[in-house]
Amino acid sequence: MAAIAGLGAASELLSGESRERAGKDKIPLVHIADLYHPPQDPDDHIDLATVFALEEFCVKGVILDVTQKFLEAAPAGFDISRDPGFVPVAQLAYLLGRSVPAAAGPSRPLTDPRDDATDRPLHDQTGMRLLLEILEDSQDPVVISVVGSARVLTAAYNRNPDLVRAKVRSVLLNAGSTAGTRREWNVGLDPAAYIGLWNSGLPIHWYPCATENGAFDPDHERGTYWKTTHGAIFRDLPHPLRSWFLYGFTGNRQGDIIRVLAEEGKGGVWENLLPGGRNLWSTASLVMAAGRTLAKTSQGWRFVPASEGATVWPWRQDPIELRVNAEAEVQWQVVESGGNALLFGRQKGGHFGEAMAEALNALLASIPA
Repeated sequence: MAAIAGLGAASELLSGESRERAGKDKIPLVHIADLYHPPQDPDDHIDLATVFALEEFCVKGVILDVTQKFLEAAPAGFDISRDPGFVPVAQLAYLLGRSVPAAAGPSRPLTDPRDDATDRPLHDQTGMRLLLEILEDSQDPVVISVVGSARVLTAAYNRNPDLVRAKVRSVLLNAGSTAGTRREWNVGLDPAAYIGLWNSGLPIHWYPCATENGAFDPDHERGTYWKTTHGAIFRDLPHPLRSWFLYGFTGNRQGDIIRVLAEEGKGGVWENLLPGGRNLWSTASLVMAAGRTLAKTSQGWRFVPASEGATVWPWRQDPIELRVNAEAEVQWQVVESGGNALLFGRQKGGHFGEAMAEALNALLASIPA
């Protein structure tokens, strides 16, 4: 398992020369996600596949943002017991022929925005250690995608703020709400970490998961949310990738995690999965960070390099001045230049989800699994 996915061990990182060859002319990226097995929300599997499908990225590591209530069965926990998502990372790394270092972060929220989590058990330390080692080792600034709480990144920053400030190119923050007093899901996982991240001064590209209309508004200028069906985004995927999705989505506990990739992804169980709906929030952040845009081509909607000049669905990043209060609520305003963050915006329109689904399906189908 360690050979497949570098499970939690910084020693599994590639040598400097190998890293340079593997990541030449690519954007170094660390993906921090609340990925579990069985999933708490399978959108994290889709986000992980999206990260690896975007060939502009050199994925330096996957850090699992875990929260204790999802690791325990009810009544102590949220519903069922889960494990940090090492299995889906290991399986995908195997399918892609990649070495992917992975580690888990602390399972308990930070006590305050300056908490560095050094008092946690050893198994809770690996996420921050891996992140800091990747940053220390990288010759180029690193993009960090945050799909979940800000716990790992904030704790790592509190341990070594100079290193993190020097080596982070941008933070893709998929969390928070542009308005209202109700806490968005990811913020609620660790409010202190969310506050600490905003107070860090890191270059944050903010992709809010909720607006004044809540987290499920498909037609908001600032909304990243879109909805589709599994059938729309999984159409014509390579069989091993279908197996990977089915294993994760159904919470399969079969222990032979490699052999199962040749056995699943077909038959009645797969067909029953396809009509199901899927809510997604983080796709735009990853596509934009890769330098692509959503464009209508002769083949249909696709994520293409922004320089290709096709007819695009307009989206942008607006400079804003933002502050966060003690309740983890943000107040912001758009400014002409400067500001302390960038905020996602897009053209409104009821067909945004359809266009995103068609483009994402084409992207996932391109994975050489």
